[in-house]
Amino acid sequence: MRKNWGPILLVSVGLTGCSSAGSEPAPVTSTAVTAAPTPTPTPTTSVEQFASIITEREEAWREYEDNIVACALASIGDTAIDFAKRTTCGYTVSTVVLTAKQAAVQIRKLPTPPAELQSLVARTLTNLDVLAKNPAPTACEDKESEACDAAITQANGEIRPLITVLDAWKPYTR
Repeated sequence: MRKNWGPILLVSVGLTGCSSAGSEPAPVTSTAVTAAPTPTPTPTTSVEQFASIITEREEAWREYEDNIVACALASIGDTAIDFAKRTTCGYTVSTVVLTAKQAAVQIRKLPTPPAELQSLVARTLTNLDVLAKNPAPTACEDKESEACDAAITQANGEIRPLITVLDAWKPYTR
């Protein structure tokens, strides 16, 4: 069996055939272009990522706002139905406060919002932070306490500005 050594010899000749005895090798020059480092863009988050955090909790926040009057009336009544409503309001206000806190944390974990949302995200966080500081989760451990009544009354005032902000989210959450 005969081996074909032709290409190997040509390569070998091609590599050594460029130099001649007594002459210096030609300087090696690089034609590689080095690219300038590109700035790292600031990460942004999509509109949908922010809107999903709002959408997930919006119904509960709106429902709480819709029932403010019932909660206020239950706190002054003394029937069994009033007690049941008052208990429900205590749980609901605690849930609203905790979900506001959770939403604020999740929004803050996201990178920079798109330019069109920056103002709305800032307003949202302002209102969520106010509601998140409400003492209801601990005050309403005793649903009949004055502290719980006060937390519910406070939340009633804090939810309304949040509802206004939720209305501003409608183009993004529908």
